[in-house]
Amino acid sequence: MFVALERLKLNETNSVRIPAADLHKQVSAILQGVGTPVDHAEITAKILVSASLRGVDTHGVGNAAGYSRLIENGTYTVPQTVEVISETGTTALLSCGNGIGFIGAHRGMEISIEKAGKTGLGMTTIRDGHHIGMAGYYAMMALEHDMIGIAMTNAVPAVRPALGARSMLGTNPIAFAAPAGEERDFVLDMATSTVASGKIALARRLGVPIPEGWAITAEGEAITEPPGGMGDHWTMNPLGGTREQGSHKGYGLSVMVDILCGVLSGGGFSSQLATGENMTWTMAIDISKFRDVDDFKAMMDDMIRELHATPALPGADGVLVAGDPEADAAEDRTANGVPVENSQYDELRRRAVQLDVEVFI
Repeated sequence: MFVALERLKLNETNSVRIPAADLHKQVSAILQGVGTPVDHAEITAKILVSASLRGVDTHGVGNAAGYSRLIENGTYTVPQTVEVISETGTTALLSCGNGIGFIGAHRGMEISIEKAGKTGLGMTTIRDGHHIGMAGYYAMMALEHDMIGIAMTNAVPAVRPALGARSMLGTNPIAFAAPAGEERDFVLDMATSTVASGKIALARRLGVPIPEGWAITAEGEAITEPPGGMGDHWTMNPLGGTREQGSHKGYGLSVMVDILCGVLSGGGFSSQLATGENMTWTMAIDISKFRDVDDFKAMMDDMIRELHATPALPGADGVLVAGDPEADAAEDRTANGVPVENSQYDELRRRAVQLDVEVFI
């Protein structure tokens, strides 16, 4: 398992390091090259670069060329209008306008934060949307306001229900962020499947096997050769994997995401979505409406320190808390550049030339 996971990491042979600022300019230029308004291109670039900085490479800058083609061929409506369909003091239903998913999700969390500042809680659900990238980014938007942030998004089927043999659910990620004081903020960003689907695609591009437990055939046999495309002949496992290991938990969480994102918004649950469609839900909680923020952060610090101090298993370096690996990656990549997979680096440069925009990388 661990050997296979090590092979999925970007390194000096399968990637090239680029300063984050240059990547931001390149992504923004490519998106503007297909008619994306400057402010929307800048928001999308910021979110994509943030994912790459934090080591979430499957949701990072390498996707920009693909998004630009979806805009160019009309799959995404750009320019887009994010419309408030209905609203109360604490809630809002938005339409992403069939445009770039990042923009709808970003606006949704902004509204959640605004409402939480007034009432203590704010939430939005967003329909008519597309891929939003790293769900954790939107949850983390609440941190700078001393709030707790939650974000979820659903997706087309790639994951089987517990005891099922066919994909019926998306990877349907959940992100939760809470501020700490002196310690790093707690940032949980997880798929409700055993792994994000992008990890399987990455393994296929790098030509490395995937661990048993990530995916199975329709007959229930483990898959280690990463398959290409989707189909009824294979499916990903829900978090937990098997009935004995708690697959009903990942399954249940995935359906919860579908309810909040797809059913509540009216945009559709996973098996109703067309390829590329994603519905989103965000929530912000104003800590100050419950207790003193500094006291909250101090208790967060105490909890995180106690978790880090837990005796580690033999062979383990130490106990981590959600967000630690991503924060470590961000420190390294901010200082030394962001690794971009070789094929994606070439594609970004080629796309910039095709669109006749400046090449920054």
